[in-house]
Amino acid sequence: MDIRKKLAEYTKLIWKRRLTESVGGNMSIRVDDRILITPTFTVKYFLREEDLVEMDLTGKILKGTRKPSSEYRMHLKIYKTCSDVKAVLHAHPLHATLLAIMGEKIPTELLAETALFLKDIAYLPYETPGTQEFADMFEKPLKEGARIFILKNHGVTVAGDDIEEAYAKLEMLEFLCQLICIMGIENARKYRIPPFKVEELLRKKG
Repeated sequence: MDIRKKLAEYTKLIWKRRLTESVGGNMSIRVDDRILITPTFTVKYFLREEDLVEMDLTGKILKGTRKPSSEYRMHLKIYKTCSDVKAVLHAHPLHATLLAIMGEKIPTELLAETALFLKDIAYLPYETPGTQEFADMFEKPLKEGARIFILKNHGVTVAGDDIEEAYAKLEMLEFLCQLICIMGIENARKYRIPPFKVEELLRKKG
């Protein structure tokens, strides 16, 4: 699939799966030393391939008639810090955002899949979205291996080796957070998979 078509389709899928609302969130894919990113203030359902903005890693616009997302600095920071990252999805999934607002740490060991694939979560304090200060918060946890970020009073950001991986983790995270909100945070902590079983899972994956 053409890279522009792929980014447009996944952006619409995120909206259809209710992982973000109307104009909320921003998504990008890296291609060599360039990125494609969604434009600012666009209802995701109506996004067209021609709406996407092409930028270099300094933030210079190379192609596109729209303004890039105001949070492009976050995307550039992630790509410049981690050369293995090829896709970044920032969204406002309802249940994950609720837990982010409440400042709750997410027990990932409720299911085998979430224990395996959601283990590298970083929790970032609130900072004004779109600013360089906001973007700079990602650098240290990225270097420490985090690829999923819970943003206080804001939402979530997921980085992946490709957009398929990033999307899978985003949807998996929201499903887990929905379970937690239904059962309550204390029950979620109580019913986690035992640590030795989590270690067993990680050894098998490795």
